[in-house]
Amino acid sequence: MNQRIGNVGLLNLLDATEESIKGIERIENVGMVLYREGNAGLLSALNIGNIGSTSEVPEGYSLFNGILKLDDAYLKSISEPVHLLVNGEVIVDKNVHPDDLKKGLLHLMVNGKVYSPAHLSGLLSPIISKGAFELESYQGTPPRMESGKFTLTNSFLQAIDEQAFLVISGVLSFSKDLNMEKFDEKISKLEVHGKIFLYEEQEAFLYKKTASLAGCKIEVIPAGYEVLNRTLRLNNRSIRRFKQKKLYTKKPILFDVDVTRELITETIAKVHSTSVIVCHEQVEDLMYELTSLLDTEILSYEHSFIMIEGEEVWSNEQFLALDDPTNFIVNGKLILNKDVSEDVLRNKVVAIDNLGEVTVHDKKLIGVLQNIIRVNTGSVEEEKSKENGAALHNVGKLSL
Repeated sequence: MNQRIGNVGLLNLLDATEESIKGIERIENVGMVLYREGNAGLLSALNIGNIGSTSEVPEGYSLFNGILKLDDAYLKSISEPVHLLVNGEVIVDKNVHPDDLKKGLLHLMVNGKVYSPAHLSGLLSPIISKGAFELESYQGTPPRMESGKFTLTNSFLQAIDEQAFLVISGVLSFSKDLNMEKFDEKISKLEVHGKIFLYEEQEAFLYKKTASLAGCKIEVIPAGYEVLNRTLRLNNRSIRRFKQKKLYTKKPILFDVDVTRELITETIAKVHSTSVIVCHEQVEDLMYELTSLLDTEILSYEHSFIMIEGEEVWSNEQFLALDDPTNFIVNGKLILNKDVSEDVLRNKVVAIDNLGEVTVHDKKLIGVLQNIIRVNTGSVEEEKSKENGAALHNVGKLSL
């Protein structure tokens, strides 16, 4: 069975053969391809849509993914030549003796970044002679590497004995109560590859610690706003916990039909939303007044609504069980079972706001859906046959 693959960060063809790639029908996008001189022809044999970069790896070089730390113990342990392709970062420890770098036994290719004490930077040229890398000198302690989601907190700052050079690959968040004077004292430098979430009053401190934020997305939370990290559904009781709050969210806010204009006015002062707001049609105009972004999507309903956030399969019987014609907001995936009839859709669904994906078994239903879909930023598709092979969507590293 042939296999289709969506996105691959690193495609490793160092040990690939014609036999090992035989089952691959197509790869859509590849960030980097590693190959040997002897199997370069496999690149043209593979059906790859887009390739970010390629790197030919000489014979004798082994692949090392991640962070390679060159400290005194590691360098002294090398007694015969070592050839490594480092796909990641190299950190040279400040205590490395220059003579250990001059032994001539370590040979590196680096696709990434090299961090070195300033007094050792000039000795690295004979060691790192190939690859696509950037060299950065540091003072004091070596960089501290963090990946994934990392939150800067007061506890973290208190645990630091010396000034820290932080390198974040992923998402960096500043806690709301972060002591910015302590941040200024304990963080010597900040380097972020990915995204930063912080509050407006913290923004000036960030720029003092970063040489460049090119390629990094920064999201600044306006002063005085409360951040919502999940979908919020409010009724006439739960909304009362807010006292003229300003709400900041990237998740949907859902207002039940019993939430009156008076309650909304008393409890919510402003909404900064990059997602959707679902409300009864009688308060729709008020929602436009409360939102701070012009492109916030406000979806109104007449009787009731159903929010689809994960993946749900709906049958004809489920639609018939609805008391009133209902609005559907699809923020995930809605699958219409093969028994769903056209008449039931017309009679039981007022409108569909499709922000995700709607899948049908019978393509005749697509025509009905086109008449009841109100907002369509997602997709409507007929269920695909699974006979054409399995698919992998996103792969960090793939060796063939």
